[in-house]
Amino acid sequence: MILILVAEICVGSIAAAYKDRTKAETKTFLQSTITRYYSTKEHTDAVTLMWNHIMAQMSCCGVNDYKDFSSSENWMRDRGNRTIPEACCMLTDKSLLELRDPNCPYSPSENNSYYKKGCYETVLEWILSHQTLIIGVGIGIGLIQLLAIFLAFCLCKAIDKFRGMRL
Repeated sequence: MILILVAEICVGSIAAAYKDRTKAETKTFLQSTITRYYSTKEHTDAVTLMWNHIMAQMSCCGVNDYKDFSSSENWMRDRGNRTIPEACCMLTDKSLLELRDPNCPYSPSENNSYYKKGCYETVLEWILSHQTLIIGVGIGIGLIQLLAIFLAFCLCKAIDKFRGMRL
């Protein structure tokens, strides 16, 4: 338990110390995952589901914008006449990817899609705006772990004391 707590503190400290590098690595990671994007009904792999969820919930498209999908061979092969994935469009139902404008994937505009708004900046803004909550949850988990460690030591001491008693 102590090792886990120490590891969490180290990871948090490293992430804070190398914030700029962490941002760059995150962007690189997102760009590498988008190359495996499918976005067809027949191919619902984890990467595609993740991207569809992020784009639908955060109202964004790609890492930087819709042009990022040109790096995905699967998307380029299977897209047909679509310019952007359905998840980049304005939706009436985000969980079912129901389009507000059925023509959006074929002719996106600023009125029917988020095709010029990248997800990297959107996610970064969300994290920064919820930074206090994220830090608070991290500290809360750390305090609970410290309490658990303290109670474990108390239990060990009580067991030791109990074994020392003679009946």
